[in-house]
Amino acid sequence: MSNLKPLVLAAAAALTVTAHAGDKEVLDLLVKKGVITAEDRAKAIQESKTKASELNLNEVYSKEDAVRRLTFSGRVQVQYEGASYEQTTANVTTEAYNTSNFLLRRIYLGAKADVGDGFSGELVYNFADSNTDSGDDTVRAGAFDKAVFTAETAFGKFDIGYQKVMFGYEENTSSSGLFTVERSMVTRYWAESENNRRLGLGARRVGVHYSDRKTLGEGGQGDLRYGVSVVNARQGYNDVAVNDYGFYAFASLGWKPLGLTLGVNAFDNQRFENAVSTSAGAQGINPYLRWEAGAFTLVGEYLSSDIEPHTAAPGSPTGTNGTVGQVERKPTGYNATAVYKLTDSLEVVARYSALDTDGRGIRVSDGFRDVQSAPLSSTTYNETDSVFAGLNYYFNKQNAKIQLGYERANLDGRLANWNGTTGAANVTATDSAQADIVRVQVQILF
Repeated sequence: MSNLKPLVLAAAAALTVTAHAGDKEVLDLLVKKGVITAEDRAKAIQESKTKASELNLNEVYSKEDAVRRLTFSGRVQVQYEGASYEQTTANVTTEAYNTSNFLLRRIYLGAKADVGDGFSGELVYNFADSNTDSGDDTVRAGAFDKAVFTAETAFGKFDIGYQKVMFGYEENTSSSGLFTVERSMVTRYWAESENNRRLGLGARRVGVHYSDRKTLGEGGQGDLRYGVSVVNARQGYNDVAVNDYGFYAFASLGWKPLGLTLGVNAFDNQRFENAVSTSAGAQGINPYLRWEAGAFTLVGEYLSSDIEPHTAAPGSPTGTNGTVGQVERKPTGYNATAVYKLTDSLEVVARYSALDTDGRGIRVSDGFRDVQSAPLSSTTYNETDSVFAGLNYYFNKQNAKIQLGYERANLDGRLANWNGTTGAANVTATDSAQADIVRVQVQILF
């Protein structure tokens, strides 16, 4: 016993470093069994307190003291895509390379911490993202999808940080809840990074986002939702290279008993940038509706923007006719999606989308993911439209589902001699291109 007692005391001291009640019960039991004395117990507890103080363990707080609730979430989407592309120039049709591959479309991992008193923080990271949102197309492994500090008050909710602004109903529909496998080329034209053709006027920015909702009617017959965002004019996590500023506003109104939601998003970007110049503004409006009646759902939206002419800047064109930088452009587009539930688990989906760039231009790579134009030239067209048809099967609501979709896209009106600097807007109406795209996607949420 004399040889065992020092070992027992050492173990007891180690157990009580954190001074848990359960560890003291172990010491009490050892005293009761006669293994150690009461004096030995008191000495072990005192030594543990001294050791904890030396290690600064007294400054460590349990999660319950710091965080009321910590929740994790995840999303995995695996996709197969196959696509073919051809273009007709001067009545001669040529084909590009076909696309056929599997890919990890999205791998999201998120965490949300509720620290009490209406304050919380949320981080969502996409490990499958290969590009930044800032327009520089820098390839990297992963990107933040959301990073916000949230304060819920009696006056509404304030989100400070990085998240989407409210422009584009389809864009602001979570990718986990899309009826189609991919968003339309209209949505991508407004939301994806600006490249002197696409606008880059939607999607994610850093700033302050405010939103609130009010119940209408005594019986809660509907609700009024509204909000504003004051954010960086450019997409991305931060924007410190130039003094940009922008303003976004949105509002929506819905009546639940009628199954109808009507809304409008709008923005005023006071400093719209592209590769030509940095001294113009842009405005946009996005009315939308969603109607649900039994097994049928209809979603429609219209997007329109006014891209103001750029003033001359170092390195920018000085001409006044036909140049992207010097001529006002008013691109317009719309999406119309119809969904019908055949059973509780199976639904059929159709979507029609159309876009008129008003001479600003679009290429197949701007609107349709991973569709190859090589070895053909990357021709720029003035208009495009597409038809999507698909099936969705839900194994467990949105948590586990599989989607199958086919899309036929047409691009019309080649913009002859178009480039980012001279940007000629003369249209060759007889030239066109077509893309046929098949995608299958499986999704799991947790």
